[in-house]
Amino acid sequence: MYLLSIDAGTEAIKAGIVDASGNVLASASRKYPTYFPRPGWAEQDPQEWWSGLVAAVRDCLGAAAIPPEAIVGISADATTCTLLPCKADGRSLRRALLWMDVRATEQAERIFRSGHEALRYSLAGVSAEWFPAKALWLKEHEPDIYAAADIFIEYTDWIAFKLTGRMALNFNTVTQRWYYHQPSGGWPHDFFAAIGLEDIAQKFPADVLPLGAAVGPLNAAAASELGLPAGIPVAMGGGDAFVGLLGLGVVEPGDLGVVMGSSNVLSGLTPDEVHFPGIFGSFPDAVIPGLNLVEGGQVSTGSILNWFKQNFAGELGHHAKASGVSVYQLMDEEAARVPVGSEGLIVLDYFQGNRTPHTDSLARGVVLGLSLQASRAHIFRAIMEGIAYGMKDILDTFVRQQCPVERVIACGGATNSPLFMQIYADVIGQPIYLTRVTEASLLGSAVTAAYGARLYPSLQAASKAMVMIAGEYQPNRERHEQYQFYAQKYREVYQQIRPVMHDVTRHVHR
Repeated sequence: MYLLSIDAGTEAIKAGIVDASGNVLASASRKYPTYFPRPGWAEQDPQEWWSGLVAAVRDCLGAAAIPPEAIVGISADATTCTLLPCKADGRSLRRALLWMDVRATEQAERIFRSGHEALRYSLAGVSAEWFPAKALWLKEHEPDIYAAADIFIEYTDWIAFKLTGRMALNFNTVTQRWYYHQPSGGWPHDFFAAIGLEDIAQKFPADVLPLGAAVGPLNAAAASELGLPAGIPVAMGGGDAFVGLLGLGVVEPGDLGVVMGSSNVLSGLTPDEVHFPGIFGSFPDAVIPGLNLVEGGQVSTGSILNWFKQNFAGELGHHAKASGVSVYQLMDEEAARVPVGSEGLIVLDYFQGNRTPHTDSLARGVVLGLSLQASRAHIFRAIMEGIAYGMKDILDTFVRQQCPVERVIACGGATNSPLFMQIYADVIGQPIYLTRVTEASLLGSAVTAAYGARLYPSLQAASKAMVMIAGEYQPNRERHEQYQFYAQKYREVYQQIRPVMHDVTRHVHR
């Protein structure tokens, strides 16, 4: 018995064939473009999602060399909040607003000023990435699209619709990004009315399904395109980083999962519902029934490294190809020769704003301390250090609010860099553990599919059976002490230049 796992990320969609013990038999991916029409905007085309998904699944099936009939469950995760307005039959009305799109900054500020109790999830400010701000922007700037939309759904839900023909919203994302709050009745209709979205609930699918719930059987049309038999159970998924918790084994309080991709998402579980500035949440039952999800995040992490590689390391491509290594590995080798603190360079990782602890969509990236001796290696290392300072800022916020972090478990692209992972461990002063399957979201969707196929009695049981810790990075105490000065200056830089950043960002967006 095997499971088909689908992980729809920012830069590519991946498919995996996984057995019930968590072994990945085969995986494949297809890239798709992101469109940036204006600064702070980011969009993707759903048709490119689907063509990528079909190609990745077919490649995967070919590589796994198993009969398609051996697949007993399917589930998908995707980026969140990636919002798609569409017709009732699933036809998209425009390109989707990608999670990192922050065009709705002004709407987010207005929503926060409402002071509504629904804002318990985001007490430091409303993120322009989240659903209400994006929906309000569409209503105000693209009213024809807004009026024509029968349905607003997330990327995850659109995949589930394409696989089954059923329109539903996933509980995980609407709790975290749409202000759904089950203990107080679900949808905050008075909140939506207060911010100018009084008609929005009419555009929601009727069903909200938790992780692992049955969406329906794989329909004939999708089965034909994918090369699978119709009728395979499709389980509801959720946001990639949060499904990734299941693939990291983070199913109990005290553990913190860090998904390191284009952005960083840091999340854990608490027994009680808590709300405080500087974090998102806590979100009741968003992953595990009976537990609350607490979230912090950095908008731009891997995406900054990619930006730097694309713009400042072009000639290394030749050397990388000749030596059979990646450009990132060559840049790591250069950066490893630069001392702790990058000789006075401090980078703020707010290239697309700050998610937590400031929830500031107007913030932008900063490189402080440049001098003529600074090389490409200095800046590249400083970017990695700045991202690590941002992670420490979030962890410190958790601890100050009585959400202890006993164990950090990480996954994602950054784990391929020993230098970057050691910088993380040295900055935060805690061990960082790695799992056997490094693509936690892909494995997490397999966990969800296994539970949906009733191979395990609960999500916790499935996760514990399918996840294994396989490595760790221990902090160096001397380097940790050295980094404390720079981490403090990182925090001070934001506070001191925040008004300037805001003025410039508003000027650009006039």
